[in-house]
Amino acid sequence: MAEQAVIFASLIIGAFLMGAVVAWYVKDYVDTYLESAAYAKAVIHPEMLTDDGRVDPEELLYLRLSEENDIIDDEDDD
Repeated sequence: MAEQAVIFASLIIGAFLMGAVVAWYVKDYVDTYLESAAYAKAVIHPEMLTDDGRVDPEELLYLRLSEENDIIDDEDDD
């Protein structure tokens, strides 16, 4: 009976340690991903800026659909 308790305790401790190591690596991966995503979101191309550093609204393109029937259908998806 004592031998089974030692084996069971060893399995519990081993599972805990393995979970801690896996969580450590996953946390590092997620932190790296979030940092790169935040950096990519903050990067603005310099050709979109005016001389004073603001975003130039004349260079931006907008698509505004004013009516419900103005929906763009892409028939190439069939």
